[in-house]
Amino acid sequence: MRPCRMRSALPFFAGALCAFSQAIDVADRKQLLIDYKFIESAEGIHLTAHQARSTRERILVPDAPWESETSLGSYSTVIDEGGKVRMWYHVMAGAYKPGTNPPFLGVAYAESEDGIRFRKPVLGLVEFNGSRENNLVLPVDPNLAVIGGGTVQRDGNPDCPPDRRYKSWTKYYSKPGAPIKGPHRVWYSADGLRWKLEERPVTGLRAADTQPSWFWDPRVKRYVGYSREWVREKDGFGARMASYNESDNMLNWDSAYMALFPDERDLASAPAPMVDMTRIRVQGENVMPQRRARAGADAVAEGEDQVLTPTAPVDFYGPGVFPYEGAYIAGISMFYHWSGVRHEAWPSTSDVHLAVSRDGRHFTRPGAREAFLRTGPDGSFDSKWLWMFPQPVRRGDELWIYYLGSNRDHADRVEAGAQKQTAISRAILRLDGFVSARADYEGGWIMTPPLRFRGSKLELNLDAGAGGSARVEIIEESGKPIPGFTLFDADELNGDSVRKTVTWSGKSDVSALSGKPVRLRIKMRAAHLYAFQFR
Repeated sequence: MRPCRMRSALPFFAGALCAFSQAIDVADRKQLLIDYKFIESAEGIHLTAHQARSTRERILVPDAPWESETSLGSYSTVIDEGGKVRMWYHVMAGAYKPGTNPPFLGVAYAESEDGIRFRKPVLGLVEFNGSRENNLVLPVDPNLAVIGGGTVQRDGNPDCPPDRRYKSWTKYYSKPGAPIKGPHRVWYSADGLRWKLEERPVTGLRAADTQPSWFWDPRVKRYVGYSREWVREKDGFGARMASYNESDNMLNWDSAYMALFPDERDLASAPAPMVDMTRIRVQGENVMPQRRARAGADAVAEGEDQVLTPTAPVDFYGPGVFPYEGAYIAGISMFYHWSGVRHEAWPSTSDVHLAVSRDGRHFTRPGAREAFLRTGPDGSFDSKWLWMFPQPVRRGDELWIYYLGSNRDHADRVEAGAQKQTAISRAILRLDGFVSARADYEGGWIMTPPLRFRGSKLELNLDAGAGGSARVEIIEESGKPIPGFTLFDADELNGDSVRKTVTWSGKSDVSALSGKPVRLRIKMRAAHLYAFQFR
């Protein structure tokens, strides 16, 4: 066994790297720098999670004639098919009280050639307010049920029948007298427009609240689904989490594993309680404090005690997991509520955070836990609530991430004097731009574990800007630099490209090393490395 030499920059995973294994076969597949899988040793390198840049466009609002009495819900989906962006968006209609369902909950359809200007075709499929002149697609019969949006996907199972190529896993609330019950159901369709309800029930899940995530996973050759769970204490307090599940048919689920949940860092981030000692009431051995009312809020009623919720100040409201370049990315909808009277949680807002995984079960949250999607400024349409659609759309060298934004919080409140606003918008991220290995101005380097590749050139997704640089050395598994591919031979790489070709003395051909175990030593300064790929 070779000695393990680990620099102090990354001490927390040094032990795992001392147990060398066989070379990782990367073939000609893209490899993301989302974690330490491809960093065996390093100095001056930090994993950095990046934010998507919101355009704040109101791409879609309820402006069709039939939508005059509707509003947008959170649980929508977008798919890119052959250059056409297809959107199934969540709509609500009718008066309702918070905590109850409106008389109509369903899904409407829109499509776009450029991903920005969406057309709402009149489909004539679902009757709403006595007319079929609309773009509604689900539920097929609103007299029987309302559905909580859903997650529409084109089924990637190679054995999927053509008439079931599209599926939607939805929350299902049957109306009185309806023959089919929920709480969750699967719909199927040949074209994504004309749907049929799968009559067989969904089993094996304890819960399927909010919008689930699902997809066919070739790695396990089964469907993988993420279901939102309510995990409660006996006293009623609890936290929202998300479980990983598997199925052969999307109906009977097994292999449950709690994959996404608030942890100790979330609990530690709770604001300290502000207790007014003049408003303390003693009841037996218990001290019953009333917390200071927030500015602008109604005064706390006399004798009504505010108590701290004994859980993390944030729930994972929705999983938002999707496969990406051999990894799994989660755009988690984070629901913040660290104080409140009874159910009037404060602040009752949501943004989106990032989590990453190699196996779909074990996730890490890289970086400093800043929001991946941030709410907009006060007064904007997305100032209180964000919900990321389950997967991005690629446009050129960018990822377009669609989201629902609202100035209403979870308790359906808006800022004083404001009108309720809700719209679907998009945010932009560079290709593969979720996480990078960052070298600061003083510079640093990473060493990969042994790799086997297939191809004739090496490309980096690299942002070195104007003043940064990178060089790549290829070395033998033992650590000996390979002649012709040393740092002295390596050409300096500068600028910003998602496919920067690496060269040595002006040459890029690495085919002589294809199939052999080698390591990459990448030296950088003031640069971000997002991914690498042999071609």
